[in-house]
Amino acid sequence: MLALPLAVAVWAFGAVADKRERSNVDQRLVHTINDAVDQYEAAAIPAQKTANRVASNPRVQHAFAGHQRGALRRLGRSGVLLLPGAARSPAALGRADVKVRGTMVGTVVVGVLDQGFARRLASGSGQPPNRVGLMVDRRVVTGAGVTAVRSWPVLRKPTDLSSYRVVAVSVPAHVPRAALVALERRSTISAAANRARWEAILVGLGVIAALLLIAYVAAPAIARSRLSRQQRDQAERVLAHLGDGVVVVDSAGVVRLWNRAAEAITGLRSADVTNRPAEEAIPGWTTIAAFVPVANRPGEGDGTSTEETVPVELDGRELWLSVVAVALDDDTVYAFRDATHERRLENLRSQFVATISHEIRTPLASLHGAALTLREHELPAQTQDDLLAMIAEQSNRLARLVEEILVAGQLESGSLSVVADAFDPEKLVRDVTAIAGTRVGAETTIEVSLPDVLPKVHGDEERTRQVLQNLVDNAIKYSPSGGRIDVTVAPVGEWLRFTVRDEGLGIPLGEQERIFEKFYRLDPDQRRGIGGTGLGLYICRELVRSMGGRIWVESEPGRGTTASFELPAEPVTVARAS
Repeated sequence: MLALPLAVAVWAFGAVADKRERSNVDQRLVHTINDAVDQYEAAAIPAQKTANRVASNPRVQHAFAGHQRGALRRLGRSGVLLLPGAARSPAALGRADVKVRGTMVGTVVVGVLDQGFARRLASGSGQPPNRVGLMVDRRVVTGAGVTAVRSWPVLRKPTDLSSYRVVAVSVPAHVPRAALVALERRSTISAAANRARWEAILVGLGVIAALLLIAYVAAPAIARSRLSRQQRDQAERVLAHLGDGVVVVDSAGVVRLWNRAAEAITGLRSADVTNRPAEEAIPGWTTIAAFVPVANRPGEGDGTSTEETVPVELDGRELWLSVVAVALDDDTVYAFRDATHERRLENLRSQFVATISHEIRTPLASLHGAALTLREHELPAQTQDDLLAMIAEQSNRLARLVEEILVAGQLESGSLSVVADAFDPEKLVRDVTAIAGTRVGAETTIEVSLPDVLPKVHGDEERTRQVLQNLVDNAIKYSPSGGRIDVTVAPVGEWLRFTVRDEGLGIPLGEQERIFEKFYRLDPDQRRGIGGTGLGLYICRELVRSMGGRIWVESEPGRGTTASFELPAEPVTVARAS
């Protein structure tokens, strides 16, 4: 089955060799003509100077003017022709007219372009006499003879001309058409090209014969190797597309396999890890080897592999890997997955449970104490009113905690319903700020800034109230020393922007990207006495997104925070005067 394609390839290779040989000839011709041009120019410059000098010689001028042929013969010398009157001048390197009192009386010709000059040109170019010549009109003059041609070649481009392959360059020769040519017989070129073709074909056929012989002798081994390679390739494809990282370490502790998932999880390239000791190539490998038990056979008795989660540090970031190890002959196979996110969620859940427990314990203790006091003591009416007010406030606090947890659960499951309708933003802002004003002391002021005309908002009024109320509560909570809180609403293009600005503690720069994460709190240890579940801003972000808007914060530590969100505004219609 391979013989026919290989034979076609060999024939094509022969054609390439033929073409390459012809191309090499063209390149040699171009190189030769360049050398010939240099030789010509080196001879033409002094020849022209000689022609000019002889033409200006008074004795030569006097001999021409007096038609003294004998004197002209004596004044001429080798390579210099003195032609009287209007005699036709042959192609030459140099030519000068002789004038007496403004009348041309003769011509001085130096270096006639004949066979002798062609031989000198070929010799100076390091070529045989028949490889370099002169073309005058339709005659090609070389050191080997003169040949008539029917047409003029394309200049500076390899061209077929009669029985020759030529490259021609036009040169000044004091005749209408003259050129230097580098030439090679086409029959010689064809013979060399055919020889190159058949040499390539014969070599190719020899290679094919050798390959067929080797294939015949080695066929059984090749078949076994192919089967083994297919099995190995299949295993590599499985490992390459496996979601878990896989690393194989031999008995000497050298890494022999590091799959794509391992690269993606750790960021370590296979080329930088394989064939190197694991302790040198993989950060934290000492911890992995020490804490992860190696099972003799997975899923069998005491040898069942145990999954362990261990931390490693890569490029300054902590990565938690869930690793399982199994012994395989002299190697050990480790499979691992990235458990960093799960670990972070577990920490957040634990922190959330502790926070919720603390947040619920405080109002429950207040409610319990107030209820016992009311039941067991006779109290003045004012004291009873104060205790009942505290009970109402703490009950509202518990209700808000439960509401946050319920809404977070509905957002997580996608079951939260959001109404899309138009509502009045001014009434909503004034209601929220009025309620918030009852919860702040004299050191805190809440200012509302609204334009004269506000478009209606397209969204869910109750969910928007919840978002704005949460932002105002945060502004109060994180302004323990009081200050001014500005609540503004303004149209921005097709949006309506709600902004809450305070003069409180601010948010550290490194924390501003994380404040919208679930369970995240700026004061997790409540060192400043600021409580919260860590769900408020997460709920705000999800509610605003569900209404087609966006939310963000801008803050400078110690100088306050500006929280803003935008919702689509209803188009404002203007009534036309009749």
